[in-house]
Formats: sequence, structure tokens, C-alpha cells
Amino acid sequence: MQEDIKKLAAECIDLNVRLSRRLPKDVQFLIWTCPMSVRNPEISTFWHPIHSKKTILPRLFAYSFSLGFSCVRGLYKFFRYKGFYYRHINNNSSALLILPENITDGTNNFKTNYLTETAEEPVDKLVFSHSAEKISLGFRFSVLNYFVKGALLLKLLAGIAGDFKEQLFRRRVTKEYMDALIIFASWLLAQSWYFAWDFYHLINKIATSKDYNLFLALHEMHFYSKVIWKVANERGLLGVTAQHALIVPEKLWYFPEEAEVKANCPLPDVFFVYSDEISEVLSPLYPKTQFFKCCSPRFKRWKSYPDVSIKHNKAQSNKPVILIANNAAILHDNVVLQALRRLVGQRLNNVFTLRLRLHPTERLNLRDQLWVRAAAILHRIEISFNSLQEDFNEADLVIGANSTVIYEALLTGVPVMGVFDDYHVRSSIIPYAFTCNINNLSLSSLEIYMNKAVDNDIIRRFKENIGAFSPDFTTKLVYDACSSA
Repeated sequence: MQEDIKKLAAECIDLNVRLSRRLPKDVQFLIWTCPMSVRNPEISTFWHPIHSKKTILPRLFAYSFSLGFSCVRGLYKFFRYKGFYYRHINNNSSALLILPENITDGTNNFKTNYLTETAEEPVDKLVFSHSAEKISLGFRFSVLNYFVKGALLLKLLAGIAGDFKEQLFRRRVTKEYMDALIIFASWLLAQSWYFAWDFYHLINKIATSKDYNLFLALHEMHFYSKVIWKVANERGLLGVTAQHALIVPEKLWYFPEEAEVKANCPLPDVFFVYSDEISEVLSPLYPKTQFFKCCSPRFKRWKSYPDVSIKHNKAQSNKPVILIANNAAILHDNVVLQALRRLVGQRLNNVFTLRLRLHPTERLNLRDQLWVRAAAILHRIEISFNSLQEDFNEADLVIGANSTVIYEALLTGVPVMGVFDDYHVRSSIIPYAFTCNINNLSLSSLEIYMNKAVDNDIIRRFKENIGAFSPDFTTKLVYDACSSA
């Protein structure tokens, strides 16, 4: 699985670099906002194990379906897209925090749990959303009309048509190249680039309205962050970002490669990460970026550990509780749900309470949704609606793939098991002794993992990698670091 992903990522990188040279300058930045650059498997099934095993005819069907569906979506969007909504909040600051509404508290102050704002170091805010209802006193923004949409689409399509012709002539059309090409073509035809285009022009508009020193984005990999850094680079401002979730070595293909950096892929000037270990992993990918340490407000409660104590409560069923926790990534859903199916298939729900804890932004496919609902109706599994703390209080074992829940379970003293299979890579955030191939799941293996103790060295490394020994991520920390950058 990991090798298949690396091959596809390599083709995406090569295609990005070639298109950055081929496309007109006014549309080049869109390359760095597309799924080939923001290599997130959630965007396309072409990254998934089931696709990599397909033969020619199923692949052609997948390509045809993807392009056809994208054309339908794109035609609808061509006529219906009218822009997005934003609100610019002036707090008399030289720093502009740019963030989507969905990571704020929804109040008029738009506070976020990714950054602590101090009264002495305020920030201006630019909040954006696709929904007018989510942004009170907001404004709609778009610079696109039918003529501009059509003209830009033709430029982009001409770029990929030229690349395909060149690769065909050089006999370099591999299955991975076709996957990369279809990912990009589907993105174009679905008109998914409209927001990136408008967002770029909005940031430029805001930048001219006031003299800012820095732009701050709270997501290190998202496509809109690259737009923010692009404008900051063009205007000679500091582009700043922060680590928002776990970063592990086996996922470095998420981040820009050397060839993309040389092709002017936008990068931040200042990058806040949780630990020295993470900065050492990332710094070769960001040659001109300065790294500083911070602890996300989401994890700062772990600074008081071991004062945190978990009191284990017996579940109402009086059976040991196996908590199965997924995260927002579809790739991890696959292996976690496979593990749950295997446990149910072995009728271990008669021995344990199998409790599934879904991520708040869960997007299970229809097949998995139906299976989960049916299993819950038949009382083979439970769906958790508890707080994480409540689930930990009752859990005798937490099973996950690559989720922060695994970290937090270990830090609270709850036994864990990291699951993987032949197609989903084993996560390096979990020590090898605490991982298990789903083919080896059984009553005896669950009992063994329930009794595995975690030593203090592992606890300390976990705490380091979520920033528990780093300063809290506050606006003061941003100002202090940027003044020395």
C-alpha cells in the first residue's frame, strides 16, 4: 500500500512541476492548490488499495465514471457558483489570522481552539465560509463571471492536454501517470478550482486594505494555506503556519518535495511544530522555513499529566469494553472497520462490549454506514455518544490506526492496540509492541494487549510529540517568533 501511494505521489509531483512550467503565469498558482499537490487520499479513491489492484478495464471504467461525474458537477457549478462569504475583523493588529468558519466557535469573535489569543497581542481576522448563515455581517465575494470561468478552464485543459501529448510521445504513460492525470482532470472539470481563484483575489484585496506584517494560517497542508503563503511571498510578508495534527514519517508524501520547492511551490516562512523531532523530519522539505516549537491548545491539558487520573468504571453490561476509534481519514477507516468486522465475525461481542467511536467529521461510505447501523441495531456493537473522557473511563482497550485518540489513551493509562494490514501501513506513532495485524485479531490477542503496560520513556516521547514540553501556541508566541524571524 505504501509503495503504491509513493509511486502515485511521485507521478503527481512530476506532473505538478511540468504544469508549473507549461501553464500561463496567472494560473500557475492553481497547481499548488489541486489534489496532486495537496495529496490527501480523502479527495480521490485512486489513492486507495482497491484501486491500485484494478486491471485495465476496471481502471478505464473508474476513469470514465470520475470524468463523467466531474463534468456533471462542473456544469452545475458553472451556472450556480456565486462565490463565498467572508468577514474581515479589524483589531488594530499588524497580523492577519485567516481561517475557515468551521474551526471557530461560531460566535462573533470567531475564537478557535487551535490558537490562544492574548489581549496584549491581538490579531485581525479574515473568516470565510461557503454559507452566508455561518458568517454574521459577512460579505459575498467573487471575481468570476461566465467568460472568465470559461477562459481559465480552457487554459488549464490546454496545459494537461499538452502534457499528455508529450508523455505519450515519450512513451511515459504509466498507470500511475494516468491516475495523476485523471485526478487533476476531474478536479478541473468539476470546477473545484473556483474557490482557490477567488480566495487568492480576496487575500490580495485584504492585503491592499491595510499594512500587515504577517499572514497566519492554522493548517500546515491545506490548499487554502498555500494561497495565503503565495500572497504573502508576493507581497514580502511573513507567511506563518502551525502544525494542526500528528505528523509521522510514513506520511511525508503529504508535504512538498524538492522538485516542487524548486518550481516555486508556496511555503511558509515560519512553521510552528510540536517538537524538535518533528522539525527535524520536516526541515529538509522546507529549506527556507524557520521552525519554532509550540503546544496546540487542544493538547495543553497534557502538560499537567500525571496529575490527570483516569478512574476506571465498569460498563453497565459488566463486560470489558473494547473502544474502536477511527479518525477523519478514509484510509484509516478502512482498516479500523475491517478490525471491527473481524471482531464481530468471531462473535467477540458476546465476550466484550464493542464500542465504536466515530470521528466528529466522519464520512463513512454508504456500504460502511449500512453495516455500522445494522450491527448497532442487532446489538453487536455500540455507537458511542459519550465524551472522550467518559469512553476512556470505561475502556479496557482502545483500538485505532493512526489517530490522536491512541496517543491520549496511552497518556491516560488505557491499554491500546494499533491495527494495520497488508495494504495499510503500520503507524509509527505507536510502538511496534502495541501494534497488531488485523489477521491476528482474536480473543487471546485482545486479552494480551489489555495487559500490556506502557513504560515512562514511551509516555515521555508521546508527550514530546504533542508539544507537552513546548510553550503554548498563543498570539504572543507568534509575535515573539516572527520578530526574530
